[in-house]
Amino acid sequence: MLKCRLDTITVHPHESPNHYQRRDYKLLPPTCLDGAAAEKWWALLPPLMDMPVNSVIGIPASASRVTASSTDGTIEVAGYALPGGRNGPVRRVEVSGDEGRTWTDAEILGPPKDVEEMGLSLKWAWSLWRARVRVEKGSGRKVWSRATDGRDRQPRYPEWNWRGLAYNGYGEVSGLVVE
Repeated sequence: MLKCRLDTITVHPHESPNHYQRRDYKLLPPTCLDGAAAEKWWALLPPLMDMPVNSVIGIPASASRVTASSTDGTIEVAGYALPGGRNGPVRRVEVSGDEGRTWTDAEILGPPKDVEEMGLSLKWAWSLWRARVRVEKGSGRKVWSRATDGRDRQPRYPEWNWRGLAYNGYGEVSGLVVE
């Protein structure tokens, strides 16, 4: 069994001088287009402490072949969502099979019934979800997902930044062949 011992905890009233904390984990503004432009921002920006609300589609995979239900023309879609840091838990996930014209509420697969009895919080928890969504038969089809937490809803197009940090545009699978 591995045993570890913590020797010291240091608390500073300012950001860590560590190179990675000073030069990474910084959300640069959209006007910053390269490393040279980033130089003036490193010392001015606070470190990124939370990630934004986000969702991902895991099933079906992009460029896969799926069969729509003969009953209602829907396909099974599943994935996960995570809240934006302290704004959790995830409150809602929606799925679209028509590029955002209509949205279907996904079922958020609940935690064990005794989570609250155990004194646990889902504030920071990832949530699994699933939905059945109508997608027109054919090739090149897309499915989108978007999540909502206690404060924000996932945007279609988040604000661009040079390094791509904290990207949270809609979850998407594309190139589906729906039969």
